[in-house]
Amino acid sequence: MNRILLFICFSLVSALLQAQVESPVTVTQSKAIKGDTVQLTIDFIVDNDWMVYDSVSSDLGPIPLTFSFDGIQNLTYLNVEKPHLKTKYDDIFEVDLWYFKDTVSYVFYFKKSDLLLESKILGSFEFMSCNLISGVCLPPKVIDVIVE
Repeated sequence: MNRILLFICFSLVSALLQAQVESPVTVTQSKAIKGDTVQLTIDFIVDNDWMVYDSVSSDLGPIPLTFSFDGIQNLTYLNVEKPHLKTKYDDIFEVDLWYFKDTVSYVFYFKKSDLLLESKILGSFEFMSCNLISGVCLPPKVIDVIVE
């Protein structure tokens, strides 16, 4: 119960700070087509003293990075190349966390079903960033993915 109250307090402080702080995470997307393969690259540039959670070992922790591709046309998902992640045990959330700092890329590979037809990727991803010095976490951010 104390962890839940602590998380709510952090969330409220984070919401107030978010209005005053520019986003510490910059995200860019790019597409490359090689034959029948479409490569979607999502780059994260994380400011100094900040991190983004990739995954957590429990539902009790912070919001991890999640990708959702709801609208894929003429493509089959093959795989994703994830960056090297750091890991630590978090005393506040009492879970193991995997996270990244600095600049990283997630590269998704899709195979075209028919080379003559148009292909499209529609989706989104959500992530949460926290300051390593103050412990302040910003509310989760959702970014749309549109690749035509």
